Amino acid sequence: MEQVSWFDAVTYCNALSVKENLPPCYQINGTTVGWADGVKCTGYRLPTEAEWEYAANPASPPRTVYAGADSPDAVAWHSGNSGNTTHEVKTKTANGRGLYDLSGNVWEWVWDWYQGNYEALPSSDPIGPSTGTNRVMRGGAIYYNAAYARVAERDYYAPTNRIYSLGFRIVRSNP
Repeated sequence: MEQVSWFDAVTYCNALSVKENLPPCYQINGTTVGWADGVKCTGYRLPTEAEWEYAANPASPPRTVYAGADSPDAVAWHSGNSGNTTHEVKTKTANGRGLYDLSGNVWEWVWDWYQGNYEALPSSDPIGPSTGTNRVMRGGAIYYNAAYARVAERDYYAPTNRIYSLGFRIVRSNP
């Protein structure tokens, strides 16, 4: 999915949760979105930034620069190889956790508000600030060079933005 706002993504998560008789994770009131149970919610939700980064890294060392390789072309669609179009999922190699397309193709919204000094967050299960202006997106995209597809790369947009290379990935906590 692409060209969706952060608000579209959390609304979708709640709708899918309801459809599958799971508790919705988000309390949505206009542009105010609450998250009462946080990562303990068992419905569908966006990953936190830390969860996204954990999923992008291999299950065992060594870490890779991109989600599954040290070279981008094996795992990521970016401006140098995409032809400026998104590609079907699973057309590149999976990372060490069996996940596809965490690097490249489309940026992915995560739950967290953007904080410039990411390293200042707690080292164990960090979640960004409780308020902010912009939401974090991770993974790089087809119109960006390969450097933006690095696992460590972060960017942000206003949660209302719907741009051509921005999508999301859903997760569920293990009950």
